[in-house]
Amino acid sequence: MSNLIVQRPDNIFSLFASLNNLNGVGEKKLKLLEKKIGPYLINLLFYLPLGSIDRFKNTSLKTIQHNEIITCELEVLEVNIPPYNYRKKVNVSKIITFGLNNESNVRLDIIYFGQNTQYLKNIYQIGKKIIVSGKFESFNGLGQIVHPDYVFPIKDKYKIPKIENIYSLFEGVNQKFISKILKESLKKIPEIPEWLSQRTLKDYQFVDWKTSINKLHSPDDISNNQLDSIFRKRLALDELIANQLSMLMLKNKISKVKIKSSEINSKLVMDFYKIIPFQLTQNQEKVINEIKEDIITNSTMVRMLQGDVGSGKTIVALISMLHAISDGSQAVLLVPTEILAIQHYNSIKNLTKTMNLEINLLLGESRQVGSKKNRLETIEKIKSGVSQIIIGTHALFSKKIEYRNLSLAVIDEQHRFGVKQRLEITEKGQNVDVLVMTATPIPRSLALTAYGDMNISSIKEKPIGRIPIKTYVMPHSKLEDVLLSIRRAISKGDLVYWVCPLIEESEGLDLVAVNERYEFLKNYFGNLQISLVHGKQNQDEREKSIEEFKIGKSKILVATTVIEVGVDIPDATIMVIECAERFGLAQIHQLRGRVGRSSKQSSCILLYKSQLTPVAHSRLKILKETDDGFEIAENDLILRGPGEILGSKQSGNIDFKFVDLHIHGDLISLARKEAEYLLETDTEFKKINVLLSIFENNESIKLLKGG
Repeated sequence: MSNLIVQRPDNIFSLFASLNNLNGVGEKKLKLLEKKIGPYLINLLFYLPLGSIDRFKNTSLKTIQHNEIITCELEVLEVNIPPYNYRKKVNVSKIITFGLNNESNVRLDIIYFGQNTQYLKNIYQIGKKIIVSGKFESFNGLGQIVHPDYVFPIKDKYKIPKIENIYSLFEGVNQKFISKILKESLKKIPEIPEWLSQRTLKDYQFVDWKTSINKLHSPDDISNNQLDSIFRKRLALDELIANQLSMLMLKNKISKVKIKSSEINSKLVMDFYKIIPFQLTQNQEKVINEIKEDIITNSTMVRMLQGDVGSGKTIVALISMLHAISDGSQAVLLVPTEILAIQHYNSIKNLTKTMNLEINLLLGESRQVGSKKNRLETIEKIKSGVSQIIIGTHALFSKKIEYRNLSLAVIDEQHRFGVKQRLEITEKGQNVDVLVMTATPIPRSLALTAYGDMNISSIKEKPIGRIPIKTYVMPHSKLEDVLLSIRRAISKGDLVYWVCPLIEESEGLDLVAVNERYEFLKNYFGNLQISLVHGKQNQDEREKSIEEFKIGKSKILVATTVIEVGVDIPDATIMVIECAERFGLAQIHQLRGRVGRSSKQSSCILLYKSQLTPVAHSRLKILKETDDGFEIAENDLILRGPGEILGSKQSGNIDFKFVDLHIHGDLISLARKEAEYLLETDTEFKKINVLLSIFENNESIKLLKGG
């Protein structure tokens, strides 16, 4: 792969020409197009229509319905075009027409507002027969078309397109302009090499890429733009192949042949098994073995561990790290926040307190717990190899940190990190195994496209003894009832999370601010201590609040979504989420997972404002009916789409133009095979380079520079 040169192939330069080369695109239009569509011809070609209309589906004045498109032949009987008067705000012109032949007794009025009068007089003359196409409206019992889309003499009927695309518009452009520049763009598409295998072309009866693009923008049938059309499928497959090529290339970048003993010193792990105070589930044991096998093989591991909330991923990660360090090397646990890093550090230190292990915590310079001297000592331990397991945030892969012998990197809550961070941590050692973990289960189709470079393990079982959380969906008007229930629960020794979506009023949204709710609850409960946690606090303040809540000194923790992941307090049994309709399914499921971590019955109360949208209603209904994170993830994909689920760091390469994962998910395995076929057969990377350039996956290719 090291011979691949990142450059745009000469034969597709025209696809990356500026839009100002198109007729009618001046400086003003160019700025609009660049902002809304993109700078190049390829961006315009990928500007897909919202749908298509058949202009000749309705041609009869007798059967046409209100708001339908009609194309009909007419005779002009009366013309009322007043002289244009700029002083008048509205100049109304009315042309009275009747149908032809058996519709000669059916009237249709053509209406214009403020139109140039000479232009109208040229095309509308009494006795003239014309063909008109536009939206039919019924007004005061009469049919009319306001500003027709097309008006021609009947002899020029052919100038009206039978099938016409409808594009999303923005200020400064109309349908005719978009259609015109697209028509010109289609003529500029060069001949490009076919990258699909002959077998796939034959089996699926695909036409080539150029023809498929043409058929979308210049359709000859209303079905051309449907998601399941042969043309859309072809382009979706191409896009998925580009995606899979990027994933395979990334895997080739990270995965290397390693020189390492195939035997793990199992004593360290066996000693740990003797002291853990609970029994592992079958799922956990299975995944631990999968990771162990990866560690002892002769190529580096690139594996994702996905598990539902509270399924016990951390213990799996710890055992995997023990396997890795049993040969004298080092392992890191990379997490996105200081809160999570400190919690993992304390938890792992506590679990291994009877073992002779050197475990260290490393945060950013401004965030480090303890003195500057302690931090420098930790960095030296890492460099010398004394430190065996290091837990921390982004500081773990900063330039200043050197490792003696890093062999395993575990990345927790991986959706907070991008591909770049994954690569940076692996470059801290030779042949570093990578295990990424997510508590947000990824739908299968999304996992194959966003994480096609990884093998995937799943934990679906919950630890033995866990009781399902009861979920209640309630309107905000029931707040008083919720407060009374909380008072009763606290009197029995329970702790309560109260989550608000924002720190302060923002963007005009009527959201409950966390500071306001904190003050309200303090006043309401009087003598009860209540803690507050949000992202604008410094680390010491946050840690103090969480610790006071954990030991039961405070009974309610009012927080933003900063406590979404990792916070593990078994005595907390109630989760209240305000403005629940504002959150995504997976995020609420994560928050709900902060309770239900003991043998006590736990509850989650989802408070919503009135007038729920249909999507918000569906979201809350799903959460009430299931606590299966994998089922919730599939529903979240349907309701929100891949970009929002994965977050911007992960979704950059799957901002699909042609692919709809619900419709085209079955093409992913084919795309994988085609990508592998290309890597095997296109040894000079000519076709690969064209394909990746067209779909602008260049950032993924750049990872390969230098091998």
